[in-house]
Amino acid sequence: MVIAALLYESKIRAVSFIFNFVRMKKKAGVLGLKVKGDRMDICDTFLKRGKELNAFTQLVEELAEHTYVIDMETDQIELLPVLDVKQLKKTFSSSGKNGISGMEESGFPKGKVIYMGTIRDYFSRSLPTLQTLSLEEIQGKGGSEEIFLEAQNQSRLFIRYNGQMYFTSPRLPESLCARAKMYGDAVFDQSVEWATFVMHRLHSAPQSVKALIRELPQSGIRKIVMMGSAHYKYIPQSFFRNTIHMLEKLVGEPPCSRSWQVDAFVSTVYLEFPELGQRLRERYQICEELIPGIRLSTSDTYDASLSARPTWRLENAVAEGEGVLIKHDGKASVNSLHIGIKTEIMEQYPVFLERMKHFQEVNVINPESVLSHLFSQLKIMKAIGKKRTIRLLPETAAQIQNSYSAYDLILNLMKLTEDCTLPESPAQKLKRAVYDAVFLEDKHYQRKTGGANPPALKQGGQL
Repeated sequence: MVIAALLYESKIRAVSFIFNFVRMKKKAGVLGLKVKGDRMDICDTFLKRGKELNAFTQLVEELAEHTYVIDMETDQIELLPVLDVKQLKKTFSSSGKNGISGMEESGFPKGKVIYMGTIRDYFSRSLPTLQTLSLEEIQGKGGSEEIFLEAQNQSRLFIRYNGQMYFTSPRLPESLCARAKMYGDAVFDQSVEWATFVMHRLHSAPQSVKALIRELPQSGIRKIVMMGSAHYKYIPQSFFRNTIHMLEKLVGEPPCSRSWQVDAFVSTVYLEFPELGQRLRERYQICEELIPGIRLSTSDTYDASLSARPTWRLENAVAEGEGVLIKHDGKASVNSLHIGIKTEIMEQYPVFLERMKHFQEVNVINPESVLSHLFSQLKIMKAIGKKRTIRLLPETAAQIQNSYSAYDLILNLMKLTEDCTLPESPAQKLKRAVYDAVFLEDKHYQRKTGGANPPALKQGGQL
């Protein structure tokens, strides 16, 4: 009842708040120093892709340099919701007959402007004050129109802490509301009432939080991307360079970059070891050019802060294992990741090809029936969906000959990952499902001939 009353009162006062806008006072600008030279982008739409490894390491080093975490106390956090400029202008336009005849006369600054108000002013009986931020100001400090539009139309929220004003990510409400123990659809409401309730919860139950900040170089433009708990552990993206150097020493060859992608939230690089692959193929007498690799990824804002997954590539087909996941808790460290890479990935490369060699001697009795069983056992339908499974299963079965080994069947499954029409998430699930095919027991392939048992799944081998 108390909350309902507050929300009802806020709507009543919103009318007074809007019409007092004609007496608006402009406060000091939000931003700091002007920027000179090149700059990186801090919008949520930021995305870069490439293949050259040096370009990747330089980019993630730049991100690391301009990303940091600050400790905040929630009872000192001030939320400034962005007001709907269309509604404001509509209100003034409809008030022309009462003496407010035009936008210039009503006090609206010219050009593109963001209007925001404090929760305190919104509920005050005294004259409220709106703070403004224009596109011209943002561009004058080195920002872009994209940053302006994201703040005005998507995130619709600024945060003030210790006198510093921060832009916010459109994805911030999820982690911000988690600190306020608020979940569900209401998380992304984006209304003044929502901001009022969230700030009330943050102030009534004070706690220490860690805010992840990205800063536009030399501009003074800072953006809160995520708000974690006090246990959140930030690991800079500079870990990529250290890990790549570690891999080079461990394998004895510099890794090659197959591809990489960096966006506002996740950075990923696919590395490969062609010389290591050649040595292992010669050892296990594998004719197909299977190349071992590793997929390194980090997310500042997701559950897994660091991940490393083993990969095997055959032309454009890729199988990908589970690998190592390091979460954002107090135990997270680059050293833990390196230990996991050595034991769970590098030492398992020989095991992978040893099992592939073993499956060359495992004859499949009924390839089409076994293929259907593997689709079910490996949960391929769950990974790519029923419609794609209905299409791919007969297409794959048509390529199978009567005399077939489990080795041939696995290679055939790998080729499924070449389907470039799959969305990213199903594609990743399919790669992992195919990887698991190498570690299934013989019975899943209806073994016909005798032979030695396959090697132990966790038996490490020398590189």
